[in-house]
Amino acid sequence: MATTEEQTDAYRASHDRIDALVRTLNREQLATVVTCCPLWSVQDLIAHLTGVLEDRRDGNMPTGSFNDWTAAQVARHRDKPIGSILETWNEVAEASVDAPPSMASLSFDAVTHEFDLYQALGIAGDRSTDSVRVGADRALGRMSSMLTEGAAPGVRVTTEDGTNLAEGGASPVELETSRYSFMRMTTGRMSRRQAEALGWGSDPTPVLDSLYSDGFFIPQPVDVIEVDGF
Repeated sequence: MATTEEQTDAYRASHDRIDALVRTLNREQLATVVTCCPLWSVQDLIAHLTGVLEDRRDGNMPTGSFNDWTAAQVARHRDKPIGSILETWNEVAEASVDAPPSMASLSFDAVTHEFDLYQALGIAGDRSTDSVRVGADRALGRMSSMLTEGAAPGVRVTTEDGTNLAEGGASPVELETSRYSFMRMTTGRMSRRQAEALGWGSDPTPVLDSLYSDGFFIPQPVDVIEVDGF
C-alpha cells in the first residue's frame, strides 16, 4: 500500500501537470464537456479540484448528497477567470491541513480527473507516472472493499507492478491488464463492454456487478475513446 508521503507526492505531481496544461487552453477548450463527468466542463472540473481543498481546509464535509457537495464547489467558482481559480488551487494546496478527505482520496481523485481531462481534450497522458501507480493501488483497495461487501469473487490482478490480490467473498478470478486500465475500470472510466473485454481469466460478471453496486462509480454508457498514452 502506498505511504502517505507517496500519496502526497502523487497528488502534487497530478496537480502540477493539470495546472500546466490548463494554463495553455483557450476559452473553447475550457468549455469542453468532460466525457466521464458529463455535467462539467474542463473549467468546472478545475473548480471541483479547487473546491475540495477549500472544503477540506474549512471543515466543510458533505452531510447529505455527495453530488450536491461537489456541485456547490463548481458553482462557487463558475463565474471566475480560470487564472484566478488556478491560483486559489495553488494557495490551498500549499496549506498544511490534517483533515478529511484523506490524502489517499485526494491523490486518487486528482489522477482520475487528470486523465479525464486528457481524454476530453484528446491529449495523450503519461500513464507511467507514480500518480497512476498510487492510483492503481488505491483502486485495488476499493475493489477489495466492494467485493468483500458483495460476497463476490476476489480478483488476482496482474499488472506491470506484479500480482496483487483484491480480496473478496469467494475464490478469486484472474485479471491481467495494465495498472492504468485497472484504475480506469475501477473508477468507471470505460463502458461495461470495455471492462468485460479486459484480460479476465473467467466470467467477470459477479465482480463487475459488485464493483459498481454502490453507484458511486458506474461504467460509462458508451465506449470511452482515448488517445493512446505513453
